[in-house]
Amino acid sequence: MSQRSDQASDRVSYTAAAPPAPATAFTVTFWARLRVDRDDFSTMMRLHSSSGGSTAVNITTGSSGTTPLVVSPGNTGGIIGTDALAVDTWRMLAVTIAGTGATDGKIYTRTVGGSTNVVTGQVSGGATPDGLTLFGRSAGDSTEWFNGGLAYVRVWSAVLSQAEIEAEWASATIVRTSGVWANWPMLTGISDISGNGRNLTAGTTALSTEDDPPLSGNVTGTAAGVFGALSGAASGVRKVIGTVAATLGGLTGTASGTRKVIGTAGTTLGGLSGSASAPSHVTGTASCTFGGLHGTARGHGPGSAETGSWYGFLDILREGAALARAERERVPVACLDCGEPLRTGPRGESYCPFDGSIWGAGNRLVGHVSTARERR
Repeated sequence: MSQRSDQASDRVSYTAAAPPAPATAFTVTFWARLRVDRDDFSTMMRLHSSSGGSTAVNITTGSSGTTPLVVSPGNTGGIIGTDALAVDTWRMLAVTIAGTGATDGKIYTRTVGGSTNVVTGQVSGGATPDGLTLFGRSAGDSTEWFNGGLAYVRVWSAVLSQAEIEAEWASATIVRTSGVWANWPMLTGISDISGNGRNLTAGTTALSTEDDPPLSGNVTGTAAGVFGALSGAASGVRKVIGTVAATLGGLTGTASGTRKVIGTAGTTLGGLSGSASAPSHVTGTASCTFGGLHGTARGHGPGSAETGSWYGFLDILREGAALARAERERVPVACLDCGEPLRTGPRGESYCPFDGSIWGAGNRLVGHVSTARERR
C-alpha cells in the first residue's frame, strides 16, 4: 500500500547524512498521485541545507498545484515538466542532474499508458544539501506541502538514462543497484531497503496507506495465434523483453525488441501482402522481400518537409524568436535572491514571502512588499 499525506505535519525527512550532490550526479524516480489540488506550490521532494532553511533542489508543483516543476536558486523559473498532475491519477516522475550547466538538469514525466516526456534545463545556485524531505519542504517548515501519495521513491548518486528510468518505473523492485543511495518503496512504511540504512523520520502525524500504483507487473493477459491446423498460445505479464523465433516448415521468422512496441502490423500469406502502421513520431524506412516481391514503407516526422527546404529552417528561427519573447514576458516563479517560490499578493503582484521582494516579467525586481501584513 502506498503512503499518503493528508496534512502538513505528515511530511517525512532524512538528515543523518548528506544526499547526493546535484552539482555532481543525482537521480530520483518515483510515482506520485495528487489527491487534493491545493492550487498552490506542493512539494513532493526537497533537497535542503542549513536544517531546511535553504533550498538546493525543490521538486514541486507550480502555483497551479498541478504542473510538475524543478526549482533551484540558480533557475527560479524552474524546469517545467509536461504531464500535469490530475486528482486521483497516478503519474511517473523522475529528475536527473549531472551538474550545473544549462542542459545538465532533466525532468521526466509519464502518464499511465503514455510515452515518456523529457524537459531539459539548468539546476544551479543551491548550497550542497545536508538533508531531504518528502511531502513537504523540511522537517521544520509546514508550508507548501503535498496532499497526495508517493511510492517507489529511489535515489542514486548517479545519472540514469531514460531507458533505466523507465525500467525503474515499471518494476516493484529496484533494477539498478549500482550507485543507489536510498530505496523507499513507501508501501507499508518509510524504511530504506537499499541496505544503506537511510530510514526516513516521520513527522508529528502519521502517514496513511492507500492502493499501489498500476505497475506493468500487475497486468496479466493471454495471446494466442492460429495458423490452419497449427496453433500456439503465450500467457504472462505484458512486459516482455527479448527475442522470439518461430519456424513453419522451411520458413523462419524472428521478432526482437524492447517491451514497448507502438503500432500495428499485419500480413496476409497467399497473395503475399503486408502492411505496417506506426505513430507519426516514428521516422525511418522499413523494407521486406519475399522472393521476387519487395515492399518498402517510409515515413517522416509530423510537419516536416518530404525532402527538406529553407522553409523548415525559417520555421526553426521563428520558433526560437517566439520562445525568446515568451521568456522576456514571463514572471519568475521563485525569488532570484533566495530561490524561494513566489506568492501572489492582494494586487496580483508576485512577491517573496521571506524578504518581501516583488518580481515582474523578465526576472526584474520591481519593488518590495511595504507591510508585514502582506507577507506570509
